Amino acid sequence: MKWRVDKVNRYLRDTYLKYYNTFSLNKNLLISGISGFLLSLVAAHYAAEYSVDFVLNSALTVITGYLTYKTIFAILFHLDNKQRYTKRLTGKLNFQKLKQILIRMLFASSVFDIVNNITRFILIIQLLKLGYSAVESATISSIIASILSYAVINIIVRYIHVFGPKKR
Repeated sequence: MKWRVDKVNRYLRDTYLKYYNTFSLNKNLLISGISGFLLSLVAAHYAAEYSVDFVLNSALTVITGYLTYKTIFAILFHLDNKQRYTKRLTGKLNFQKLKQILIRMLFASSVFDIVNNITRFILIIQLLKLGYSAVESATISSIIASILSYAVINIIVRYIHVFGPKKR
């Protein structure tokens, strides 16, 4: 029985280590996404209180969520990955490695942002027109846009090997 537990623990550890970068990226996306979502709800509420323009409400909601998400994600991504582009002995930045990671991550992040923000913007307008409240519209659109954009970024990150060449 003990050997089975050890085997399962080893399998879980190996899987975690193999997919550590993916877990870390998704953790950062989730934390920053939840933060952006919560602040976008506040923006949606106040925009609905002071304006009846659906497009304005949608734009303010999406912009607030985007700026919050981007700021928090950048900080978390840097904290989790700075050892990849910092020289171990000197502590100086390896600009070549940093440039390589940034270009790949900017591409993946841009596709994520396009899918997320356009989906949210269109859905918020449509849901407001259907009579949903601003907070309900922001919530429903955020959930749908998040599902789509998280799927897209995970596929892209895996395809373009953001965290370095594929291990063989």
